[in-house]
Amino acid sequence: MDLYQLIKKSKVFSFIILFIILKIVLDIISSFSDSGGFTLTPYFRIVLLLFTACFFILDIINIRFPLSFKKNISYQKLFVFGWLSFASVSVIIGLVNKNPILYVATDFIYIAFGATLFFIIDSNKAKFILNYSRFYLFSMLLLSLGYICLFFNIKAPAILLILMAIVSFIKILNGKTISAIFILIPYFLLVVSTNRTQIIIFFLLFFIFLLKKIRTVYTSRAVIFFGLIFMILIYLLKEQILEMALLVINPKGNIGYRINQIAIIFNKGIDYSNPFFISIVQRITEAKIVVKYWTSDIFTFIFGLGSGGTIDGSMFYSDSSVLNSSLLGAKRVHNIHLLPFSLIFRYGLIGLIFFFILLRIVYQSFIKVLNEDNNIGKIFWNLFLISWLIFSMPASSYLWSMPVFWISLAFTNK
Repeated sequence: MDLYQLIKKSKVFSFIILFIILKIVLDIISSFSDSGGFTLTPYFRIVLLLFTACFFILDIINIRFPLSFKKNISYQKLFVFGWLSFASVSVIIGLVNKNPILYVATDFIYIAFGATLFFIIDSNKAKFILNYSRFYLFSMLLLSLGYICLFFNIKAPAILLILMAIVSFIKILNGKTISAIFILIPYFLLVVSTNRTQIIIFFLLFFIFLLKKIRTVYTSRAVIFFGLIFMILIYLLKEQILEMALLVINPKGNIGYRINQIAIIFNKGIDYSNPFFISIVQRITEAKIVVKYWTSDIFTFIFGLGSGGTIDGSMFYSDSSVLNSSLLGAKRVHNIHLLPFSLIFRYGLIGLIFFFILLRIVYQSFIKVLNEDNNIGKIFWNLFLISWLIFSMPASSYLWSMPVFWISLAFTNK
């Protein structure tokens, strides 16, 4: 079987492969550009959105949105339908607050398009079942893309690295250890040049793998208890663990730099005047600004600043990469990095409720992974949902702008 066979037999997984290929091409194009920071990101996301729309165009034309729901509605449908409904209201709030029209429109389009994808997949899940032959081909294509990025020194897309880690997880779980090693070799070589969130996701998957092995002997409650105890031990020994990591990881490398940064924070705290901590300070600053806006009046507390809300970055930020990459200039910075604060900024208390519903969905996915033995598709999609939420926590816009996130919500829906 080849890519043509995957496209013919599994539309969703062929879409993911083609999506990654397009993302790689766009990243190569950006390497030839003089634009710094994330200036080109909004334009590339539009290209990816248009590609997704074209790929699913027939499904979009024939879509039928549910007009009613059962009393025992799933958290996934509650999350998607609730977000879509309030996003419509938030457009009005954004216009009343005179937020930039461009941001008002894009905020709504991402949610509306994501909800459309969710309902397309949710109503046709039987057509997209992941059997082992398709999974094998999918994993081989991911491996090929990983080696292409490695040999040609191309920055690997975040979704590619996360999928490679998940596929390795499933292969080891099914006794395909040698096959998993062939994927993990390029994965580790690529991940050392990426951000710290990828490392967190890898160790999270490893942690889930251990808990799943324990689950074969103990109940789910016992496994969760063991997991909590283990997390407490990790927290108590965090400084020693980071110091050991720096013995084998170059502190001057991308990942080593981030690990060293965290180690210094745990030991000495944050020096807000030191440029070394600028990325973390920026996120803390954003959170404080959001809370200030959020608590300014009762209406904003409940409903937020609406779609397209912005911050005058020239007054608060010292990170030039953020200011220079803001599409409408430093005085109208739209991107709030931390996911819960981003939702609060746009949607207020209602946004915070959406965040807790999403955490509930992820908790359900965690339990499904622990309890599932044979259905690799079920394990795959629930692991992706968990991983992508973690990845989006410090970079919120990656959540709703990623089509595969909405697809995973549909596949994890009961």
